[in-house]
Amino acid sequence: MLILENVWVRSLQSRSHAVLCGLSGVIPTNRRVGILCASKIERRAFSDLISGVRQPAVGKVRREADISSPVGRMAGIVALHTLRRNCVFAAKMHRIEPGSLIKFVAFVANIDAFMDVPYKHVPADIAVAFRYALSYGLPYETYFVDGDILPQTAEFTDRFASVIKQRSATSGFIVISSNVAQVREFCDIVGVVQADKIVLYSNAQRAIHEYMRLVDLNKPDVDATETLLARIRRALKLEDWPMVAAIATSEMQDDPDSPTAIWLYGELALSRGDRRRGIDLIIRACQANPSFEEPWKALVRVAEDEQDEERLKLLASVLMTNDQCRILRMAAKIIEQTGTDAAAADAWRRVAAAARTDVGVLIEAGDRLLRAGAGEDAARIFEAAYAADPTNGRLLVMLYRSELLFSDNERLAELAALIVEFYPEEAERAVRLAQRARRPEVKAIEDGGSSTLLESVAEEALPVRIGRALKQQDVDALAEIAEAEIRREADGATGIWLLGEIALIKGDRERGGELILRACQADAELEEPWKTLGRLAEEEKSEDRLSYYVSALMTNGQGRIRRLAAKALEPTGDEESILAAWRAVAHVAGADLALMLEAGDRLFRYGAAGEGAQVLSRALQVDPRNGRVLMLLYRCELTFSDDERLLALAGQINDVSPADIDRAIRLALNARKADLGKRMKERFKQPAPSDASA
Repeated sequence: MLILENVWVRSLQSRSHAVLCGLSGVIPTNRRVGILCASKIERRAFSDLISGVRQPAVGKVRREADISSPVGRMAGIVALHTLRRNCVFAAKMHRIEPGSLIKFVAFVANIDAFMDVPYKHVPADIAVAFRYALSYGLPYETYFVDGDILPQTAEFTDRFASVIKQRSATSGFIVISSNVAQVREFCDIVGVVQADKIVLYSNAQRAIHEYMRLVDLNKPDVDATETLLARIRRALKLEDWPMVAAIATSEMQDDPDSPTAIWLYGELALSRGDRRRGIDLIIRACQANPSFEEPWKALVRVAEDEQDEERLKLLASVLMTNDQCRILRMAAKIIEQTGTDAAAADAWRRVAAAARTDVGVLIEAGDRLLRAGAGEDAARIFEAAYAADPTNGRLLVMLYRSELLFSDNERLAELAALIVEFYPEEAERAVRLAQRARRPEVKAIEDGGSSTLLESVAEEALPVRIGRALKQQDVDALAEIAEAEIRREADGATGIWLLGEIALIKGDRERGGELILRACQADAELEEPWKTLGRLAEEEKSEDRLSYYVSALMTNGQGRIRRLAAKALEPTGDEESILAAWRAVAHVAGADLALMLEAGDRLFRYGAAGEGAQVLSRALQVDPRNGRVLMLLYRCELTFSDDERLLALAGQINDVSPADIDRAIRLALNARKADLGKRMKERFKQPAPSDASA
């Protein structure tokens, strides 16, 4: 048992202020107990109290069981020592046999290859998995968890789940977490910290409702509409369907045609498995109020999960009626899967038109049009985007790549000369693109300040031969190239990669995946195997293999490769794993503006608005006049910044992209910041409706 007797804990900031005031309670240490604290400060103090980091100023804490330090945050790990030596040290401290602990940690975390690497040199995800495995490998009567029960970056979470199942059969767990879904699923008793006592509930749902009530009490006063939307979002997140039904009924009484009520009834139908009725109701809600974003978001979510091709076509047609860029983008992706190339090209043209100055979306739309064979349309998009942002070297290269399909050598030489003059680091890539497009004669060089054309070697480049063989699925040609490459270099990445592609073409996904992984490990700089690995991860249905592929992709230091892992995780991964993946992308994005934009946007969408704002602030330093970066940064900071900071951002938006100030005001109003919206309207002159339509 863990017994707290009239415990008072002082604040870390003020010695005269108490965080926990006279807290008393008894927590069983032989059960799986979840602890919910409405206040983050109380949660931190309670965690420190259990782990022994802080002692109570008044009162006593009696521990009648051997309680671990917080799982995954063990003290005593020496950064200069190898993982194996740290295991030996921990085993001696706990008087257990070192060999069995080493085997346990290496197997559960799947880190055999890193056991003899110093702790300070292992990747971050491996370090997390090691700490968790070491914590669960040591014997305790009660395991104390502050946060996640499983390491979200682990390669094989099923191994950890099996270990936790074994440990919970003989030991207790005390879990302090703000993740109510985790507490509801894992714990059989839930305690809620209330003022001066801990109330234990055997019914997890009752405990969660009480916790949510306390959270609402701790929030500052808000108007009724904000409270309603917050209640709806929380009820949907917790899958509290009785609450959703009650809100829908109340809304329907006030207005029989309420889009909110229709949308919520659609969500209820989906929860019961009635997809047809649920989709019909959500479409009705979208049509009833096209400016209300929540039903459209629900429709996008339904489309991502839909398997029926006819229903997907219907969803895409409805989404295409929306004029918002991100909704149209989702519809275009669906049409790519279900429609013709011509229909997909039309959809991406509409996306490009809606994107306006959104460079990231323009690049994606142009790239998709290029893949669909609409090279001239893609070139027009890239040309317009480059004219708006002439500092963006990636746009210039994309324009060059699209014009390789139809322009003459003189025009291509002009573009190549611009690349050589302003972005010399991309010159080699431009030559490779020309070779892959079977235009090897196009190569720009400097000759007394003017560009000329040189004839390249007559022999077709190897990348072109490989690309054509892959496109035609020509196994014989691939085998011939692979054999020649292996003769030249037995352990060469290109030969191994091509053998993997051959195995994939023949349907042997397991062997193909292993060979592709070997190729990636053989040469981290060769991009093609990594791209194939990203494609495999996107198509993989097995959770174990997907986790394996994602972990491998995350070992690459290139942002665009890590992006493949993050994108592959999104359809099936949990929110914490997806957030960790996009954090890793942002960490290595460097000065890649498009990559920082996407990472910042994804972090915001998955609830990490503060981190998204940090990434977008870096992007703004790269391109201070980029309207899309400013809008995304403003949207992120709406969740936590004060009005003065938001007004300053709005002023920058008004200077860079005056047409977006209306949207900024709408976002402020949607975020229930009525005072901010009013001040923005007073400060910034709004364009007339006729001007906007023109």
